[in-house]
Amino acid sequence: MNYKKLQLQYDKIYSYFKNTTEPFDFLEWDGKILKVWGYNTVVEKYCFRDLSFIWKNKK
Repeated sequence: MNYKKLQLQYDKIYSYFKNTTEPFDFLEWDGKILKVWGYNTVVEKYCFRDLSFIWKNKK
């Protein structure tokens, strides 16, 4: 996967999570799995399919 596409996906994910979820330390996105980090541990994991609503709602 190219880095430009990965960055675009990350930006959309970050925007969604920043505005709709509890505070987190950072997000780790590899194009397949999203890990949400908080307090030096992974607090949530999502696969690409779980995030499909973001791709549909964000342009």
